[in-house]
Formats: sequence, structure tokens, C-alpha cells
Amino acid sequence: MKLSIHLQASPLEKTENPVQLKTIQGLAASFKISPTKISVSLYFQEPQTIAESRWRFGRLMTQIKALFKLESVEITKGRSVSQKLYEALALDLKSKGETKIVSGKNIDQLEKLAGYEAGFRQWVDEDAQERTSLKIAQEILAYADQNDQVDAFVLDDNQIKDLGMNLLMAVGGASKKSPPRLIVATYGSPDPVEAPPLMLVGKGITFDSGGINVKAYENFVSMMKNDMGGAALAWHLFKALAESDYPQPLVLVIPACENPIGEEAMKPGSVVKSHRGISVRIDHTDAEGRLILADALSWASSLYQPKEIFTFATLTTAALIGYGPFATPVHFANPQLQKALTQSSEEVGEDLHFFPYRIWHQEANKDHEADLKNTASLSSHASRGAGSRNAAHFLIHFADAPLTHFDIFASTWDWSNQSPSGTSQGATGSPFRSLYHGLWHYAQLID
Repeated sequence: MKLSIHLQASPLEKTENPVQLKTIQGLAASFKISPTKISVSLYFQEPQTIAESRWRFGRLMTQIKALFKLESVEITKGRSVSQKLYEALALDLKSKGETKIVSGKNIDQLEKLAGYEAGFRQWVDEDAQERTSLKIAQEILAYADQNDQVDAFVLDDNQIKDLGMNLLMAVGGASKKSPPRLIVATYGSPDPVEAPPLMLVGKGITFDSGGINVKAYENFVSMMKNDMGGAALAWHLFKALAESDYPQPLVLVIPACENPIGEEAMKPGSVVKSHRGISVRIDHTDAEGRLILADALSWASSLYQPKEIFTFATLTTAALIGYGPFATPVHFANPQLQKALTQSSEEVGEDLHFFPYRIWHQEANKDHEADLKNTASLSSHASRGAGSRNAAHFLIHFADAPLTHFDIFASTWDWSNQSPSGTSQGATGSPFRSLYHGLWHYAQLID
């Protein structure tokens, strides 16, 4: 069965027999069904954001696919329909391989962006037995071999240990399947003096068992193949920017390993000296993401002296609990970056929420036995709050340049089975679009 969808900018005519979809408020549709084709005209009835339109469209597609086995999907638009809305919906279909983009402007660019987003999703959805630190390293090295603009190298566990990245070794050192690796790629000949780069750092925990503080079933352990979402996002964003001739040098840094259980795994209560020389008490082994990011930030900051740093991580369950599904908390963005990201997120239909630096969140990471602990908490009755903000402030201790942190735990995975992307389950592809367009906006603002 073929599905043809046409977006309209004005209310559907009575002659079209429009149907108000009772289960999807704000969306009207007319249907024509033949033995081989379903034709649907859609009208979004009330003022709504692109994010809300994507959510409604995703619900409609879920219902149609439950009723019909679709062979192909085509989406077109009326002349007055917003191009941004059309692109958002077309990308939702295209990045899942469901359609060919057939109308509108910039079709070639949309096809490319759909490919990057699909790659991001594929990495996150892949079985943890396959998507190991070794495979991540292998793919990035292979890409660099075929691309003259990109150089890459990988540090193995012996090199990581020799360099003093003890936090990264503490987290992943007990794993043979997905051992510690630090993967680095560069674009645009970064130079600390002549061309300081933007640095993209992605958390690459390929499976998170929780370690000795083993993660319970209720804490989503069966979904923890997604804990390398930050690495997947950072890599596909880096690749998309490099292949579109981004005007600034870039450095990609991915600390990758799994968080295993075993006699060699890190122990709760251990005090570990980081690459920076800051001591960290391992209060809980399931707060491992900030540990591997800390050593990666410290080592890469000192080597490349970046202009700015962006970290991406499925860092805290608190991001989902505090801000709900689909939301990405963004910590420490400067005013120009926040302006660029706000514009892009509204245009593509993704939710970003911005939070500033606050001294009390940084102080919450201090410890009585070591310099820091990996389970920050505020005092008294506030101790259970602000998990995402506290974790973001932990990272500041290890960066030498302005840092913006994206906690993508709630947005990269479809926890509600109702993501605006229409995924129904698994990786959503968010917030790739906001970041790609936002960093291009940002480059123009700071040029």
C-alpha cells in the first residue's frame, strides 16, 4: 500500500469530507482509500509550534501504520505551507527510510541531513554486543582514511593509563569486550594559536550495567545500549559539519568503554586521581559518564586549547525526571549561542531548555574525603534535586575553555513511545537538527 500525504495551509473544504481525528486534537484530515493507495490531506487546525506539529504527525503515522502495511510514503505541501514544517515532517519520515523527499527547496541538503540523522539513530539502536568501543574507533579511523579533510587517531588502554586518565580506566578497565579507548578526529587544521577549534566531546558508554552498584530493571538497564548516544551525536554532528565545509576548525573527542561488573570493576568508595590531578571519590558506580568525560576534557583541553567546548551525554536520569520526555537541558550556553540554538530548535521542532552557571551547583560536587565526588547533591531538603545541573557543573572542573553541556538523556531515546519524531521506540535523532543548524547560525554570529 502506498501512502500519499499532502499538507494544506487552509482548512479542508467540506467537499473533501474532512475528519476531525478524535485521538489527535488539532489535526484534521481527509482520506481517500483505494486497493493500492491511501491519499491523505492534512491541516493543522490551530496555532502550534513545529514540535507540536511533529508530535501530532507522529501520532497519525503510528495509527496509519497500525492499520495498513505501507510500501512507500510520499509527502508534498501546498504553496503556502511553511517550508520549515514540511522539512521537519519530511526528515522524520526520510531518516527512518520511509519516504523520498519530493517537494520544496534544498532537497539535496535535506537528503544529506536525513542520512546523518539516520546514522545517529542506527548507532544508538545497535546491540551493545556489536557497537563496542573498538567498533566506534574502527569506523572513525576508516572514515578519516577516506576523507582528506579529517585526521583521526585512537589511544588504547595502555596509552590511556600511561597518560594518567585514571577515571576512564576506572570505569572501563575491567571490560575486554568494550575496553577503554579515546578516539580523536580533527577537521580544518586546528591550531592552539592560529586556529583554536570548537571541541565536540561525546560520552561513549557502550553499555551501562551500573557497575557494582548494579542498575535495577526499573532504572532502564535493558535500554542502556543507548548510553553512547553522546558519542553517536558528536560523531555524526562532526561529520555533517565537516562535509558541509564548516568555517571553523573542529576537534572530536570520544571517551568510549562499557561500565561492567566484575572483580576488576571500580569499587564504591574508591578515590581516584584524575588526569587533571583532581581526586574524585567514586560514591556510586552508576554515575560513570561524568568520570570518563572529565579525563577526556582535561587531556584534550590541554592539548588542543579549544575556543569553546560542547559536551554531549546521556548523563542523568534526572533530565527525564525533571524536564520530561523530548527535552534537552543545555547548560552554560553564552547569549549568542543560546540565541542561535533557540532559533534553530524552534525551526526544526526540538525542545531545548537553557540553564546558567551557579556556584552552589559547582560546590555541590565537593567531597569530604577527596576533592570531588561523582554524586553531587545540594544540602538539606534540596538534596534530591538538580541532578542534571549538578552533573554539568562537575565537568567545569576539568575544562580550560568555555563549556556548554547538553544532557540528552530525555531527548535521544523515545522513553514515552510518543516522540515528536514518530519513532514509537528507540533512538529519536534528537537534538541533531538543532545542533547542526544552530552551530551554523552561531558561526555567522561570532564571525
